[in-house]
Amino acid sequence: MGLGGRPSKAEQADVDSAIVSHCRRVAALAMEISRMAGIWPAPPDRSERNAGCGGDKEDGAPGGLRRVEAVAGIVRICSLVDEQLETLQFGYKDVEAIFDAIQRQAPREGFDPALVEHFRQMRCRSLPQQIERGDGLPVQAYAAREVFRLLGHEREYEVRELAATAARDPVLAATLLRVANSSLYSPASKLSAVGKAISYIGTAEARKVLLAAVLRPLFASAGLARLWSHSVRAAQLGSALVGQTSLVGAEEGLLLGLVHDFGALAIQFAPRETRDISARLAERGCPATYVERLLFGCDHGEIGADILAQWDFPDHLIEAIRFHHQPERSDGALAAFVYLLEFWSGLDEDMPSFDRVEDCLARTGLSLEALTEIGTENGKLKTLRSLA
Repeated sequence: MGLGGRPSKAEQADVDSAIVSHCRRVAALAMEISRMAGIWPAPPDRSERNAGCGGDKEDGAPGGLRRVEAVAGIVRICSLVDEQLETLQFGYKDVEAIFDAIQRQAPREGFDPALVEHFRQMRCRSLPQQIERGDGLPVQAYAAREVFRLLGHEREYEVRELAATAARDPVLAATLLRVANSSLYSPASKLSAVGKAISYIGTAEARKVLLAAVLRPLFASAGLARLWSHSVRAAQLGSALVGQTSLVGAEEGLLLGLVHDFGALAIQFAPRETRDISARLAERGCPATYVERLLFGCDHGEIGADILAQWDFPDHLIEAIRFHHQPERSDGALAAFVYLLEFWSGLDEDMPSFDRVEDCLARTGLSLEALTEIGTENGKLKTLRSLA
C-alpha cells in the first residue's frame, strides 16, 4: 500500500487489470447468451418485439427499448455468473448450484430468471459418458493406454520389457532408434536393433522416449502442439524439481508433467457446438478452466483424471492431476506440486491467484527462487526435449 493508505501504482495496475479482465469475460458471456436468446446479432427488423427474453409483446414499448432492457438483464446475469466463477479460485462450488442461486436472485437483481436456462442449455452433457466408454478419442489413445499400463509405474525396467513394448508399434520402435542414433547420443556406429538402442541410451531414458512418443501423436491429432510443448516443459520441470522436495521421485515428476493436461485432449472431441462456444469464449478473454467449468461443470484436470483412472494410473497421481487447478480440494500436497508446474510452465489456463501460488509453495516446501534457479534446462532431460 502506498503513502497515505493509497494503493501503489503496481497495486492500482493489478486492480485495473482485474477490472478489465472481468469486463472482457462478462462481454464474452453476454454475447453468447444474447446469441442463444435470439437478440444478437440483431434481427433485420429492429422494431420487432423480443419475446424470447421475457418481453411483454402487449406492453406497447418500442422494440429498441425492449432490446435494451433485455441486453441489460443479460449483462447483469453474466456479471453475476462471472463473479461466482471467479470465486472458484478460493474454494469449490458446484456450477449447477451456482446457477440455482443466481436464478433465485433474479427478482431482486432485476433480470428474467429464464435467462439462467440459456446457461444450462450451453452445458455439454455428453462428455462424461464419452470418457467412461472411451469413445470420441483418436485411435492412438488405445495404444497410449496400453503403453501407460505397462510403463506408468515408477520402478526398475529391464531392456527386454521396454523392447517388447516398443515392438507393439513400429512408430515407437522407430522413435527409439531415431533418438539413440541422434547427435544427442552419437553412437560409434548406427544402431539398428531396438534392444541395442535401449541398452545404449539406458532403460530410464528409453522409458521417457516411449512415454512421450506415444502421447505426442495424440496431441498432434487434436491440433494441440502448443499444449504438448507446454506438457514437455512441465515434465522437464517436474523431473528437475525432485531434489527440492520429497513429494515425488524424478520419474513420477516427469510423468505428472506429461499427462497433467491430458483432459484437454478429450475436450477437443466434444460435440462441435460445444467446441465452437469454447473457442469463442477463449478468443474473447476467458481462461481455459473458466470455460471448462462453465460448459462441463469441471475442468480438464478432473476430466483427465477420469481417463487415467481407466488406464490404471496410480491413485496418488490421479488425485494430483484431478485437482491440479484447485489444489486446495486435495488432502495431499502433490496437486499443489502440479499446480506449480502449471504455473511456472507459462500457459495461462486459469485466472491468476497469487494467494494460491503462495499456498502451494508452502505446502510443497518449494520457493520461487528454487523454481527460478532450476528452470527447465536440465541435462538429464535432453532426450525429452528432442521429442517436443
